[in-house]
Amino acid sequence: MKSIALLLSVTMALSGCCSFSKESRQQRTYSKYIRKSSVARAKQQSRLRPSKAEMPAQPIPSEPVESTETSPQSMPSEGSGE
Repeated sequence: MKSIALLLSVTMALSGCCSFSKESRQQRTYSKYIRKSSVARAKQQSRLRPSKAEMPAQPIPSEPVESTETSPQSMPSEGSGE
């Protein structure tokens, strides 16, 4: 049993597992950074995008609408003309 464990540990030490190399660590770090930034960007875009439920649907007139109502200030008073 000891010889198998010793043989296994020597084999692992000499093979130099490729997932622990400098390039592999850098690649994993970069992949993690890309995933994290993609999620953050998607969240930010969803916050900035206005919801259709929040925006009331109001038709925009092509020409300005003029009011034909008269206000009390624009009408002359009856008793001040004499």
